[in-house]
Amino acid sequence: MRRRHLLLSASALVASPARAQGTGAAWPTRPVRLIVPFAAGASSDTIARLVMAKAAEPLGAQVVIENRAGAGGLIAAQTVARAAPDGYTLLWGGGTAITQAVMQRDPGYDWAKDFTPITTISEQPAVLCVRTAAPWRDIGALIAEAKANRDGLRYGSGGVGTPAHMAAAAMLTLIGAEGTHVPYRGANQAALAVEQGEVDFAFAISNIALPRAQQGLIRVLLTGGGRRMGMMPDVPTLGETVPGGPVVVSVSSIVGPAGIPEMAANRVHAAVHQVVSRDTTLRETLTRDGGEIMLSESPAHYAAIWAEEHQRLTRLVELSGARVE
Repeated sequence: MRRRHLLLSASALVASPARAQGTGAAWPTRPVRLIVPFAAGASSDTIARLVMAKAAEPLGAQVVIENRAGAGGLIAAQTVARAAPDGYTLLWGGGTAITQAVMQRDPGYDWAKDFTPITTISEQPAVLCVRTAAPWRDIGALIAEAKANRDGLRYGSGGVGTPAHMAAAAMLTLIGAEGTHVPYRGANQAALAVEQGEVDFAFAISNIALPRAQQGLIRVLLTGGGRRMGMMPDVPTLGETVPGGPVVVSVSSIVGPAGIPEMAANRVHAAVHQVVSRDTTLRETLTRDGGEIMLSESPAHYAAIWAEEHQRLTRLVELSGARVE
């Protein structure tokens, strides 16, 4: 009888997780949907797919990437803000939600109340590039031309309200120059426009621009990061070149709707933290083209710097004048 009792006790322990799943106490029990606010093949989409493909195993669930491009990321942010707070719908790139909240008169959500910050992962600086045949060998020469050109230089970006657009507009405002913005369907198209001479310059995320620079297709004159890039130490930052120049970086991060279970936020954070911390190949990929690993210590840690990210992006939007009524 004692042996039978022990076997029954063991069976109960094994069965308990299944019962917990049935009552909603365990998470996840089905695939997690990650909304990416950019088109498939974009820089952010590529990084999201790379990270989450590896994080799926420690997370214990399939991660389905869903691209919701359009309106500068507003559609994706609204989708997640309005999603059920069960942890199964998440947003890649929390900065997108903040940027659109600052730019839009009525974005349809409250950036501070309608999201749960989960984790930061890495960041990529925006860099200013020109075609290789351009006459400007350094940023000083380009700035001088921008000030002297009455018609204003033409600059490209991956769309209105993107960090690349706002970085260029902010720089021109701070140096007292005019310019003509030429938006493209994505950052890759904007970088190609620089190569082909359709525009005079463009800011582009480093993992898009630096491979082209290494091939001799474009020249990098400036970085929007908070410090110079180790791989290009002679390239100055926007802040040290133009007094008051903002920091312009693309932060890879994950947020969810407000009120998701603490267990869900912790599980996603732990899974991402594990693969990024331990996978050497993944880390090399994230840092290869000027990127830096920037893992938050916990969801609470990311929540603590959420307001700081809002301040940085608010200043960038204000300097650029890129508001939507």
